[in-house]
Amino acid sequence: MFRLRQRDASAIGELYDLYGSRVYSLAVAILGNGMAAQEVVQDTFIRIWQNPHLYQPMEGKFVSWLLTIARRLAIDHLRHEQRRGGASASLDDDRFPDIHDTRQDEQARWRDLQHVMDELPAEQREVILLAYYRGLSQSEIALSLGIPLGTVKTRMRLGMAKLRSAYLQNE
Repeated sequence: MFRLRQRDASAIGELYDLYGSRVYSLAVAILGNGMAAQEVVQDTFIRIWQNPHLYQPMEGKFVSWLLTIARRLAIDHLRHEQRRGGASASLDDDRFPDIHDTRQDEQARWRDLQHVMDELPAEQREVILLAYYRGLSQSEIALSLGIPLGTVKTRMRLGMAKLRSAYLQNE
């Protein structure tokens, strides 16, 4: 990030080599479209190049910041396509996306989380997927599923606690 802030163009290439596949996997999981995912990857790295000062190491890991940017851009793209009447991703898709990393320990951590996600009760998995991979608010989830908002919040809290616990155990 220091090199990026100094406008060292090779730094963005190195970041892309390290994290491009994870950003792409996340974008494909959200959008279900490889071409659109490639646009999100490009937009993500352009955003980082243009705003390297926005990353604050004290607030979290770089990869978390990067994937948050990618997730937001993918959800924005998805919403834009839905407004235009384009193909929309199914809200019934209950699979956890494969997020790949070039490093073995990170791959193992994501596989463990995928396993935990697969083991969650269906109702907890569903609200997490709708929130994090479809960009719905808790109110929108309650409306789309026809359940009370409090139920959505409870399911989300329980599911996230299980995911957090599994992640911390593998860290």
